Amino acid sequence: MSPESYKIRWDLILKKEIEYLQKKYPDIDVKSNYQGIISDLMENKIKSKIMVNKNDLIAYGYIMDSVEKHDRIYADIGFLNQKYINNERLKVFFDWILEAGKNSRKKIMLNPIFNENEISEKYLESIGFKKAVRKRMVLNLDDYTYNEISTKYETGNPRDISSEIYADAEYDAFRYSSDAFLFSSIRQDRIESVNSLFNGEYGKILYDASLIIKNKGRVIGSVLSSQISFDRAFILSIFVKKEHRNEGNGKYLLYSALNRLKALSYKYVYLWVNEKNTAYKMYGDAGFKFDNYPPEIIYYINKP
Repeated sequence: MSPESYKIRWDLILKKEIEYLQKKYPDIDVKSNYQGIISDLMENKIKSKIMVNKNDLIAYGYIMDSVEKHDRIYADIGFLNQKYINNERLKVFFDWILEAGKNSRKKIMLNPIFNENEISEKYLESIGFKKAVRKRMVLNLDDYTYNEISTKYETGNPRDISSEIYADAEYDAFRYSSDAFLFSSIRQDRIESVNSLFNGEYGKILYDASLIIKNKGRVIGSVLSSQISFDRAFILSIFVKKEHRNEGNGKYLLYSALNRLKALSYKYVYLWVNEKNTAYKMYGDAGFKFDNYPPEIIYYINKP
């Protein structure tokens, strides 16, 4: 059933999903993040679909374009109870979603289905969705010992290069990795994302604990750190181009940042890592450990 002809209370429909996410991520203002979505749904500015059984709402979904990454759409599906999930009902929603992706020629990003179960997980896999799981790691710098680092590298600072150069180097490093889905295929989108990053979207950039390395004048790797609070920092990005890996560049970048963060009196350092990224071993060797923060999970299809 399409809700276009009805005045549907999306604030009530999404209430349990919002409450669930707020409890799962207490440090994020989930309710505020949903306000704009609910408003657009109520005004039919976002494509949506509901499913009713015997006059009772049993499932819902909506699709919206990404504001920042113009090569993708985002979809959200929820069931009021796991007992309502079956392949036939899932097919109704995902035929609709896949058609939207095909018509727009865009990638599809899907949040975990609200009240998901084994049936929905297997169904997503069967129709081609990939699952990315990103986990947070933390290092207590009180337990970290300064590492002696080589001086053989040609280095610089991210603030001394253009956002275009940084964005191109970062994309080249990640485009064939397990994190490639995070980056827009549109160059201007990636440049704007880097501008937002440098302008403090995820905390004030700590340039004293950030670095780029070059080879023959070209950027081949970088580490970018930001401030969360007076004693907490985040490694927002660390990358090395594929052709320059296994040369010690990653360790050089990581330990350079950690040495500086410790010197700047930060106590905790956080980063996110894809569970399929073997770099987690390097982080573990440096003292990082997975913490208890819930993982970030996203399902995606690059070409529906």
